[in-house]
Amino acid sequence: MNGAESKAEAAATVNNNDVSTAVTTGAQQQQIASSSKIPSLTKEFIVNHIVNQSKSAIVVGFVDPNGTSVYSFGNYISKANNTSMPVNKDTIFRIGSITKTFTALLLADMVKQGTVKLDDPIEKYLPTKVKVPEYNGRKITLEDLATHTSGLPEWPSNIWINNQVGNLNENYTADQLYQALSNTTLTREPGSQFQYSSFGLGLLGHILSLKAGEPYEKLVNERILSVLGMKDTKITLSADDINTRFPTGHENGQVIPTPTIPAVIEGAGAYKSTARDMLKYVSANLGLIHTKLDDAMQLTHLIRHSAPFLDSGNYSEYVGSDWRIRTNFGIEVISHAGAINGWNAFVGYIPAKQTGVVLLCSCDAKDADMNSVGFVLLNVAGPETLTAKTDARIHTTPGLS
Repeated sequence: MNGAESKAEAAATVNNNDVSTAVTTGAQQQQIASSSKIPSLTKEFIVNHIVNQSKSAIVVGFVDPNGTSVYSFGNYISKANNTSMPVNKDTIFRIGSITKTFTALLLADMVKQGTVKLDDPIEKYLPTKVKVPEYNGRKITLEDLATHTSGLPEWPSNIWINNQVGNLNENYTADQLYQALSNTTLTREPGSQFQYSSFGLGLLGHILSLKAGEPYEKLVNERILSVLGMKDTKITLSADDINTRFPTGHENGQVIPTPTIPAVIEGAGAYKSTARDMLKYVSANLGLIHTKLDDAMQLTHLIRHSAPFLDSGNYSEYVGSDWRIRTNFGIEVISHAGAINGWNAFVGYIPAKQTGVVLLCSCDAKDADMNSVGFVLLNVAGPETLTAKTDARIHTTPGLS
């Protein structure tokens, strides 16, 4: 075992089916395990780029038919007592755009219930005062929003404070959202081409909230999170959560502020979660556990459009209802990443193999790309693909995805 791997082992925590092993080192008790599911070069990358260089922490979770295992690297400062705390399966991380998969699943569930239809024009659910753009008579549908084919830009043009791109206005209102929509000129027919759009998924969450007559967070909690027992997945954190379980985002070894996603488009990326909860979510998507959401989840997995994702290798790239789908026409890999200033996350799974991976990191995407780490841990890419370069091709806004 080389020096970097030894450091990784000493930093790691594992919980196999929630059973952990305590080992005393010096005056401290540390949770240590072999972390055999993580290849040595990946451990080196985690320790060098995330723990040592970015001064961040990461939790890595695996699930298969034998259960779950969780490995933790790094510490954070508890706000309650200003002490260094190791991260674990119950530490809360921002998951950024993985939130979009909740929004797409919410749509699929409402479709299955007959509440809405995928081909419904979005103007059907918006106030009559809102002028919705169209192209040559083709209207934007709910499906177009869910599949990033609406033609809407990545973010509304009027969402930035003082027009500084990346500086989100957390007090952004529904009227401002409607104004941005009305002022958008489409350059192609909706449904014809993939273009990643937080605007579109945020708008979709808002529309579903209007249709249900409930706030987005309450709707997701009732229809998805409570069904799956994901009690620690939330937008609004309690004081105790913040003080004892919520790290701070980092970039290049420094603590950096993270913008707040405005409530009106929180369906684009506002959720936080834990490894324990996200493994439940992946298990349900794999069919390892069965709930009343089974059919809706399968609907979100259906390939709907080709997509020009970065670093495709020997795989062809598609998009389902928000999910990224890679296939070599033998194995299908379904995944989603989420990045917001100082944070970076990934969930991915292979239905045919019934295996899945969860990565939650308090590091910026500039320090370590969770897509590349995730694909390596899913054994669909080699360690030479590990990189600090994020999936930049599909994004126009640094730090926000």
